[in-house]
Amino acid sequence: MLTSVLLVGWGWTAREYLDAVAEIESLGFHAAYIGDDLFAHQADVDVGTFEPWTMLPAMAMRTRRLLLGSLVSPAGRRHPGLFAKITATADLISNGRLIVGMGAGNAPEQQRSLGQEFPAPRRRVAMLSEELEILRSMWTRPRTDFEGEFYSINGGVCEPKPHRPTGPEILIAAQGPAMVRLAARHADRVNLLSADNAGAVEIAEAIRLGADEHGRIGSDIVMSRLCTVLLTDHPVGGDDERHAAIDSRASEIGMDPAVLRHEIDHWLHSYVGPVDGLRQWMHDSTESLGLDEIVICIDTVDTVDFHHTMTGLRLVAAAVIDRAEEPMGRGGR
Repeated sequence: MLTSVLLVGWGWTAREYLDAVAEIESLGFHAAYIGDDLFAHQADVDVGTFEPWTMLPAMAMRTRRLLLGSLVSPAGRRHPGLFAKITATADLISNGRLIVGMGAGNAPEQQRSLGQEFPAPRRRVAMLSEELEILRSMWTRPRTDFEGEFYSINGGVCEPKPHRPTGPEILIAAQGPAMVRLAARHADRVNLLSADNAGAVEIAEAIRLGADEHGRIGSDIVMSRLCTVLLTDHPVGGDDERHAAIDSRASEIGMDPAVLRHEIDHWLHSYVGPVDGLRQWMHDSTESLGLDEIVICIDTVDTVDFHHTMTGLRLVAAAVIDRAEEPMGRGGR
């Protein structure tokens, strides 16, 4: 089981981000991902968020082994010709440790704040498909010519090339049939957008089968899921105790209890309980299902301060990480 971290980091300083990723590597985690948000929320725009493709190279300079990536960059945020150059540069700085995470997008207010359209889901998936084709071509070929519905490249050049001949690993956040088909063609890693185990397994199996049909090796695709971990001092019994623990933590971190309940109970696969039950829960959420990687957030994917986050990650690492394991690249499990 690969154990990784999503660093939300909203409201953190740049120094806190870099100190965090250095410690995350020392704790033995497999990868650290950061989101791609222009701002936290429309109602909370004074909470700072860093641009990921500027921050990731800085994170690479503070680490040696840890894999680093976005979770995830939305379709249409950057022109894919420029994005190929950005990611190739970041990958070289990281010495080949970069994961380029992409998705169809789920924040229309962010796109529209830049005067960019936020089309219907089918068109966003089609846009992402073109972006992925352009990225792989520019990473691997001397020149790229591409004419699509959304993008045009004429004699595109991306030099120097990324660290690997095939380019960085591509991670795709996948849920619906269209994204499953896209992941089967392009993904080296997949983040499975399903809160329940059965749904995650169904998506993973469909992607692996589709990859095999495209002449790829479906079993080589690293399947991950994003989870929240809310650690308590004592076992949590039924729904009443679970909700009481969630409400108490929401108050502690300054979050609306109803929002945190919805996130933990409905949106994300989540653990609420003592640290000594965490290893078994993580195994049941990944390895026992034929999945490979678990990406954790402490408490929430919303705003949590640096010290609270790092305290939680230290507890998680001590409980579940085999320090003999080293981060692995493409297909490593």
